[in-house]
Amino acid sequence: TLGMTTEHRTRKISGPPAFRMIARRVLLVLWVSALATGMAEAASSTSCPDVCNCSNQASRVICTRRDLVDVPESISINTRYLNLQENVIQVIKTDTFKHLRHLEILQLSKNLIRKIEVGAFNGLPNLNTLELFDNRLTTVPTQAFEYLSKLRELWLRNNPIESIPSYAFNRVPSLRRLDLGELKKLEYISEAAFEGLVNLRYLNLGMCNLKDIPNLTALVRLEELELSGNRLEIIRPGSFQGLTSLRRLWLMHAQVAIIERNAFDDLKSLEELNLSHNNLMSLPHDLFTSLHRVERVHLNHNPWHCNCDVLWLSWWLKETVPNNTTCCARCHSPPNLKGRYIGELDQSHFTCYAPVIVEPPTDLNVTEGMAAELKCRTGTSMTSVNWLTPNGTLMTHGSYRVRISVLHDGTLNFTNVTVQDTGQYTCMVTNSAGNTTATATLNVTAADVTNSYSYFTTVTVETVETVVEEKPTLNDPGPTPAVNWETPHSTTSLMPRSTRSTEKTFTIPITDVTENIIDGLDDVMKTTKIIIGCFVAITFMAAVMLIVFYKLRKQHQLHKHHGPTRTIEIINVEDEIPATATATSGNPGDSHMTLPVIERDHLNHYATYKAHYNNNTGTLNCVKNPILNSVHEPLLFKSSSKENVQETQI
Repeated sequence: TLGMTTEHRTRKISGPPAFRMIARRVLLVLWVSALATGMAEAASSTSCPDVCNCSNQASRVICTRRDLVDVPESISINTRYLNLQENVIQVIKTDTFKHLRHLEILQLSKNLIRKIEVGAFNGLPNLNTLELFDNRLTTVPTQAFEYLSKLRELWLRNNPIESIPSYAFNRVPSLRRLDLGELKKLEYISEAAFEGLVNLRYLNLGMCNLKDIPNLTALVRLEELELSGNRLEIIRPGSFQGLTSLRRLWLMHAQVAIIERNAFDDLKSLEELNLSHNNLMSLPHDLFTSLHRVERVHLNHNPWHCNCDVLWLSWWLKETVPNNTTCCARCHSPPNLKGRYIGELDQSHFTCYAPVIVEPPTDLNVTEGMAAELKCRTGTSMTSVNWLTPNGTLMTHGSYRVRISVLHDGTLNFTNVTVQDTGQYTCMVTNSAGNTTATATLNVTAADVTNSYSYFTTVTVETVETVVEEKPTLNDPGPTPAVNWETPHSTTSLMPRSTRSTEKTFTIPITDVTENIIDGLDDVMKTTKIIIGCFVAITFMAAVMLIVFYKLRKQHQLHKHHGPTRTIEIINVEDEIPATATATSGNPGDSHMTLPVIERDHLNHYATYKAHYNNNTGTLNCVKNPILNSVHEPLLFKSSSKENVQETQI
């Protein structure tokens, strides 16, 4: 097409033969240049480094096991798959892959990478998978993930990463699969480490030596969670809070020995649970009741102690997963049941008794706003403890309200009671043999207003004036007023034979606090008064000092104003100094100020001034003091320009 266009244009060229020849040569050069550029681009788009193997028109580049120290250059811009595994690359520099805008899969695993610079993955808008496992990274290269808007999979497994900071992956919210397994030196995971990963579906935290399950609340769409190979020991309620979409949970070889009541209540969508190869001997009653969608449960290779506490589990397995009853767990003790499948057990194998409440709840009287507890402890932690509130709400272990929660030992805890909490509470303890209940009453009284720390209140005072009909005598002092105070406890009233009552309302300061508090307030007031007095005194002293200083300064200025006057006569060199004087200076361009030759007129003028000044000074003898004599002499300055001359008056 380019050739046809050039030929078409050459046919239209008209004019002198020389002009036509030049135009044809120019067009020919342009055509050859464009052709060379196109060939170069085509070559670069299909080029392949010498140390790599390329296929599919250089869209697939494999450079494994080449002892590469750096990423090779001249990689085709059409590359979609780049494999750099099993080399000795240590640093990924900024803009290393900037020209590979079509790259989708980048494999950098099994190298010696210890540092990834900021912007190392710039220019990769289509990158889908990034593999960095089996390297020497000690930190998560958070800033290097900038602009990877389409990244779906990130593999960081088996790196000596020591901590995962807050918002470590918030720059890649598109992530769906995150592999952080085998981080054996991991010591700390921030509470906000996984913030921003709203699209994550798979998370691997296996073999990270975790002692507690980290905060995973932000992973609202997580479907698969790998926690195997850790040291969890205890799984508590709330460990999986927010994971309402989780479908698979793996906890194999996690050294789990205790699972507390209601630990799995948040996993409403769970389909598969693997608890095999742990140290579980029993499970709390009705632990799996909330798992309505579960299909597979793996409980094998645990030292199960088969007694009445596991009888509920046998029934649950038969009812919920009938196809999975003989593959799960075997009894490890007692000896007569060792080797038996838990799913095969029934009540005939045990002699079970209803649970016993060791510490039943007792009636409690509290004041509004206080904390309160109703205890209900059983002899074993494997029983189920529920509380029935006065309004009919059933609260189980792990259930949390705004102010009320059920603790691990079955205690019903109130952080801040209100009058509405008053009523009867029933503790229900259940196991495979039956249930036991205990009841207690919580009585909440309103807070006493008189005990509040209010310092002013309005009190109605009724003054009763006595009207005396008889004439008073010396022994009769006259009318006696009676004051009637109305209190919640008693009323004192003095009523003479004839009275006239008037009611007046006064605002009287009162303090409903103890005498110690009153004394403390008095001390505070005294201290405050002392501090204020000191401050006023210091301020007054500072003002006096400022006035004195101002007066002294004014007197000093007046004294200087009446002192001797020094007269400086400034001579314009250009007007009064002859040209010969300038020539004799030796440096025509010198701008330094020098004393010129004093002419006769200036001397006569100075003599007149000196005689007049000596007559006015009186006793001052300027001849005897050469310093004073020099003060009264006129100074003559020389300058090369008028701009450097300044008038000075002292």
